[in-house]
Amino acid sequence: MSKNLISQDLKHYLALIAFLSFGLTLFLIFDYNRQVQVGITLLMASIYVVWGIVHHTVKKELHLKIIFEYLIVATVASVVMIFLLMRT
Repeated sequence: MSKNLISQDLKHYLALIAFLSFGLTLFLIFDYNRQVQVGITLLMASIYVVWGIVHHTVKKELHLKIIFEYLIVATVASVVMIFLLMRT
């Protein structure tokens, strides 16, 4: 791997960490409102999917299989989070 490619990947992953950290912060701030937390969960899942598509498009590795993988991971995570939110 070239240094430029590693640098580009690092920027992408740092952006993902920043987006998800911001989402987690909002999630914790709105701990008193379950509906807002559900919305934040869905927003974070959407950002994750979009990030994955953009990341793999830039790397010229985007395939339908990869899109489905990101969608499945985001859906499972969202369902688990919403289920846990509704139980409390």
